[in-house]
Amino acid sequence: MDYKRLREDDKGPEPVNGNKRQKANGRHANALCQECKLLDIKNSFVKASDAFKRARKGIVKRPSKLFHGRTGGPLFYGDAFFSHSFGKRLSSDATCPLCRFFWSMRIQPDKRHEDYKLLAFCSSESWMFGLSGLKKSPAWHHTRDTVWMSVVPDIPSIPQSGHDEHWLDKDIPAVGPIYLLQPDKAHEENPPLLEARQLDNKINFAVVQEWFSFCQKWHLRSCCRPTKGDAITQGFRVIDCEQDPPTVVPIPWGVEYAALSYVWGQRQEDLVDWPATVLDAVDVSRRLGLRYLWVDRLCINQSDPEEKDYLISRMTTIYEYAELTIVSAFGSGASDGLPGVRSTPRKKQPKILLENGSLLVSALRDPRQEILASEYWTRGWTYQEGVLSNRRLVFTENQAYWECRCMAAQESLQMPLELVHKNHNPVENNNAASLRRREVSPPTLQGQHMEDYILGGIFKSESSGGEFSEKYYRDVIQTDEHRLEYGFPAQDEGSMNSQLRALDDHIRAFSARKLSHGGDSLKAFLGIIGMFRDKRLHIYLGIPMWMDDILVDLTGAYITFALSVCSWYHRSGDEHQMFIAEPCERRTHLPSWTWAGWQGTVSWRAPPSDEHSVFMGDLITAEPLQVHLVWAADLYLRSACEPVCLRLLNLYSADVLEEKVPTLLEIRKPLVLRYSVRHEIKGSWEWRRLAGRAGEKRRYQAERQEWDKKWYRIAGRLAFVSMSISLTEEEWTQKHYSGELVSVLIFTAQRPRAEHGRARFLTLQRVESDSFEARWERVGSLQLIIPEIDLDRCFTNRELLRRIPVKEWNGAIVVQ
Repeated sequence: MDYKRLREDDKGPEPVNGNKRQKANGRHANALCQECKLLDIKNSFVKASDAFKRARKGIVKRPSKLFHGRTGGPLFYGDAFFSHSFGKRLSSDATCPLCRFFWSMRIQPDKRHEDYKLLAFCSSESWMFGLSGLKKSPAWHHTRDTVWMSVVPDIPSIPQSGHDEHWLDKDIPAVGPIYLLQPDKAHEENPPLLEARQLDNKINFAVVQEWFSFCQKWHLRSCCRPTKGDAITQGFRVIDCEQDPPTVVPIPWGVEYAALSYVWGQRQEDLVDWPATVLDAVDVSRRLGLRYLWVDRLCINQSDPEEKDYLISRMTTIYEYAELTIVSAFGSGASDGLPGVRSTPRKKQPKILLENGSLLVSALRDPRQEILASEYWTRGWTYQEGVLSNRRLVFTENQAYWECRCMAAQESLQMPLELVHKNHNPVENNNAASLRRREVSPPTLQGQHMEDYILGGIFKSESSGGEFSEKYYRDVIQTDEHRLEYGFPAQDEGSMNSQLRALDDHIRAFSARKLSHGGDSLKAFLGIIGMFRDKRLHIYLGIPMWMDDILVDLTGAYITFALSVCSWYHRSGDEHQMFIAEPCERRTHLPSWTWAGWQGTVSWRAPPSDEHSVFMGDLITAEPLQVHLVWAADLYLRSACEPVCLRLLNLYSADVLEEKVPTLLEIRKPLVLRYSVRHEIKGSWEWRRLAGRAGEKRRYQAERQEWDKKWYRIAGRLAFVSMSISLTEEEWTQKHYSGELVSVLIFTAQRPRAEHGRARFLTLQRVESDSFEARWERVGSLQLIIPEIDLDRCFTNRELLRRIPVKEWNGAIVVQ
């Protein structure tokens, strides 16, 4: 591509003779700078719209691929419409109101860019849609595309119509697109696919009620309260929102109510009985026609430990049965209130009125990004409250956001909801007129949900979310906070593989959050555990295990507990490192072998691509002939005060675990690592990032990642070491030599549908104990890769063990 020519020819509405431009001086005419007086905003939108229409009809071609810029420059797309160059005139102290408006709307405001430009985009290609899916849907033919603009850096290595690969997915949503609202809209046969909504200082309850009513009518069973389940039999109270003042009252189980999810806070004003957030939630609940509201701090008797523990154990039921959960993603405590409801103000929407009566208006920062950056999103207790709810009305600093099991919507943007929904079991209907009248195919019992190409939500259930669906369950779990996920899969349709994937991801996300009291590390997660109701999948002290036989004659609990207990490790970043040592705080109320016994972000994925959920799911569903090499250590669970041990090999019911709750893990006839010297191998790996638009299948190789290029071997095996304590590589080896550390083989197997196998170890540290026996704590893990050539030579587990560098240990090892 000739970039120089592109910069000269793709100038959109910039005429050769600047004097011919229509002046856009509005009511701010005397204050506008000379350049803004000559800027014809409305005409820019018209020309951009015409250009996109011609491209959509195939009259002109637009480059949709990702280009490599000059040496060292960023990757970019060249398919935007160049509208205007601001040069260096945008600044915080500009006297021109239009310049100040554009200055406030520039992306990457924390970076010191000098030159900016105004680019136009069509809504169908924004981050809100996966374009390839949208083109195949009825909405593509029965809506009209709209245009929005963004103020972006003018980087010399990117052509005028170009935009950095991340701007659409990350940077523009962080600020918001700019729309032009016309005073007198011309009648159009098709509704706009996406359009900005002008906001007032107060929340638009008519819009919220529309979301609520649409969900109740069309989503049916997916978002409704469960019809079956155990009732709350003890201490269920709610706030009666119709009483003045509001009063906490007992009600029979089954009456409709809303719930509140918020951050309590530690300030004095947060600790009053009726803080602003609670009173605002009472007002919201009443205005939406819900008389009763459940708020934990007021409706749970905090002075009755027995009742408090009972209700905490029933959080799954309380939030699942709520008609709606009101979420406060604003501020840091209960006294901050809900913006736009009563007295708590919300940020003003950036906008400016032009001379012709048109309104330039910001569609605001994507509320998902606001929520992800909020104090609410960092707190441990709020995690399960958001996930368990069927419908959520979230209040951010800027606007209201709706997310239910089947739909996401925001106050500042509107789209034709009926045209972007489909049945969970679709019924063909090609009649455009009936679609526009919302006379869509009758919803199935499961109801309808937003199409798979629509930007999804951020609150995940047991099998929902674009990346939790069956076709994606093998993909790597990403931890990039601005990642975009598309679609709202049907509830309760996830396979065991997708549910295991979801559970691992829930543990990862929850473990990254903060708890005021470390002793709540499992209590605050009980609601999530309660979502996984398959009795064969048991989660013991945070460790998933399968309670049914696998591979015909192997005890599922014995095999899967061993796999799970040595598959998690601490990793807070995305880097692929072959030696990780992240010091984490120990939570001694739980054993060290569970992630809940530590404070730190958990990962279930070992580099380069070994995913625990995929392996466990494959073992559960595999046929006997697919896997013939599976070995697990002889593990027992017991309590400190009882000599009787529970052998996992003979465990077929979780009832005894729940009754005794043993916490000591005893490894009998252990096999420990024979060698601990790590040797750097001669070969090296080069990791490259895959680039491309979210929601699209096409990917491009991008820059190298600053991940480990070198791998290491222990006794000839490629090795991955992860530690939850501060330790250097040399210390890891030395402490194994001295006996202070020992790595015990827990699980090894032939991986179904994979070339190589893995030997998984727990790395243990000797600790002082009042007991007569030696005690150890898990402080890390080790994984060794067994190459395919060695697996092919093994026909029994005994032969497999000979190919792993282990030796017998004298006596049992007890892990606390």
